[in-house]
Amino acid sequence: MTAPVRTALVTGAARGIGRAIAARLAAGGMRVTACDVQAGPLEAAVAGLAAHGEVEPLVADVADHEAMAAWLAARSAPYDVLVNNAAVAPRIPLEELTPAELERVLRVNLEAAVFLAREAGRGMCAAGRGSIVNVASVNALRGQPDMLHYNASKAALVSATQTLALEYAPYGVRVNAVCPGSTWTEIWEEGGWGEADRERFTGRIPLRRFAAPEEIAAAVAFLAGDDASYVTGHALVVDGGLTVGM
Repeated sequence: MTAPVRTALVTGAARGIGRAIAARLAAGGMRVTACDVQAGPLEAAVAGLAAHGEVEPLVADVADHEAMAAWLAARSAPYDVLVNNAAVAPRIPLEELTPAELERVLRVNLEAAVFLAREAGRGMCAAGRGSIVNVASVNALRGQPDMLHYNASKAALVSATQTLALEYAPYGVRVNAVCPGSTWTEIWEEGGWGEADRERFTGRIPLRRFAAPEEIAAAVAFLAGDDASYVTGHALVVDGGLTVGM
């Protein structure tokens, strides 16, 4: 008897790390729902991902918790894998940080992941299986100027990952996080970082280079898959030695 095709929901999948994750999971045989708030980039990404496997687009704002909950509840079957990757990372000095901007970052980077894990987790728990992977950051483990809002959101996401792992373990559902180091994607340029910043960061990395999005996707695929069947509550650091070399 042929085993059923596994399904995965990947947020922030139009570009960068999210797109690489969707491609990796699809290439591994999963039916992937690629979710993003940007319709144009998502459409282009899904068209490009067709060669990797079965990928369907979902244009949605993960920060709209009620809409995402309703969409998940309407599905006929639960997802096998949820990857909370959607995030915003504007570069804002502390003196310029406003309550509204802090709230926006927390809503996208933390709240969306928590509530998606809760809603998707209900179906996983009922099925007695599932894997949730939250994409955090090495900034959850170390400080970085001008990024207090982002750092705090990712540190909280790691803590949430550990608690979710404990709550879902009795139901056979695993929850882990990946903490990427410097990975050059569009979000850096849009956040106000330039080539000089890239060179400065590279000089601090023991492997002397930024990660490729595909390298982060490989770590996510490991935690999402059966090879990590006894791993839960873990934050896997993928940073070229940055945090140990400090």
